[in-house]
Amino acid sequence: MGVVKLRGIVIGESQNGESSKRIQVLAKGVGRVMLSARGAKNTKSKLLSGTQLFSYCDFLAYEGKGFYSMTQADLIESFYGIRTDMDKLAEAVYLAELVDKTCPTGMEQDDTLRLLLYSLAALEKTQLPPRLISRIFEVKYLQISGFLSGEGCMVCGNGEESLFFSEKEGELLCKNHCHGGEIPLLTAVQKAISFITQRDGNQIFAFALSDEAMVQMDGILRRYLEVHMGVRLKSREFSKEL
Repeated sequence: MGVVKLRGIVIGESQNGESSKRIQVLAKGVGRVMLSARGAKNTKSKLLSGTQLFSYCDFLAYEGKGFYSMTQADLIESFYGIRTDMDKLAEAVYLAELVDKTCPTGMEQDDTLRLLLYSLAALEKTQLPPRLISRIFEVKYLQISGFLSGEGCMVCGNGEESLFFSEKEGELLCKNHCHGGEIPLLTAVQKAISFITQRDGNQIFAFALSDEAMVQMDGILRRYLEVHMGVRLKSREFSKEL
């Protein structure tokens, strides 16, 4: 058993006994790992702030068999401002759950970690609609995960002409590779997806969408996640009910 240092963000939490917690952390260079935090639910615990959802920390832990036992958490960023707005909080909870449910354990996921940090910062500090930030995250996350190409058509890579979406296959296709029944992408949606896939960092959030384009993009990405990642999370729809 050795001491390890981890820098990462809390993407999931659960109770472990009356006063302790287990947290899922997306850690730099390591990926998704579970940390056991003894006594973290006590109000006087030094681990309390570092075990909250969205807490970005430097963690110190002892490595055991299949888990880490946390002894210290130095808070870097809490994203506290997200918690003061229900719409922002709902989207942040969804993004954390999506990553928690779909990131493999013990595999480096640094691109996803950076994307999540940028997205939470955008939720906290910008005036963009929270749901748009989530859709932008989904596009970039699908690209990082290898399920969405920035080239256009999933068959031939043609991105110069109008694209269509196949709900059955969960794919973007050009006219030459459509089989019938595909949905034509709105120009704004096609441009938005291209914009996101061709940029990195904060630049991916530098645009707006009409309500009509948001509705189509929302439906396309919901289906994309179902087909390629096998997830349909209730937390994705929660903000619509607020």
